[in-house]
Amino acid sequence: MNSTLSLQCISCGRTAGSGPNGVDTVSYLGKTWCTICARVCRTPSGSAFVDQPSPGAMYENAADDALAAWHDCYSMKPKHRIMKDHAKTEIQRSWAMWDGDKSDSESAMFMFFLWAGKFRPYFLTFRCKGDPWQTVHSWLLQAESEHALPFLIVLTDGSV
Repeated sequence: MNSTLSLQCISCGRTAGSGPNGVDTVSYLGKTWCTICARVCRTPSGSAFVDQPSPGAMYENAADDALAAWHDCYSMKPKHRIMKDHAKTEIQRSWAMWDGDKSDSESAMFMFFLWAGKFRPYFLTFRCKGDPWQTVHSWLLQAESEHALPFLIVLTDGSV
């Protein structure tokens, strides 16, 4: 029985193809690269190439492997930094998908930050002044406040 092989980016966890977790890919140097994480450039003729070194190599049936994610994103320094706006989007998306315990919001957010540093280190390569945790924490608080639905209590007599 053959299992279906799927390409997954170790840096961001997305899979090749369409869908909510899908990403477009580029083939270069005999590898498939994630267009979100890899440093994809174009020649004047329009051909795509990946500036090396670069994160974002896609692997078949890649599991969450902290060492592989770290190696994909760093050599002695980040191979490529994520733009701050993209980092915010990816951090908030990952928070929504994260299956960790979110019952104690503050400690859960810090546990998520540690998880992201281990399994999605590319998301934390953005440039910021000060502590990256404070920036990520504010993004997570913003994501939580945007997803909180306001509700009203309607009394039996129709008043609010």
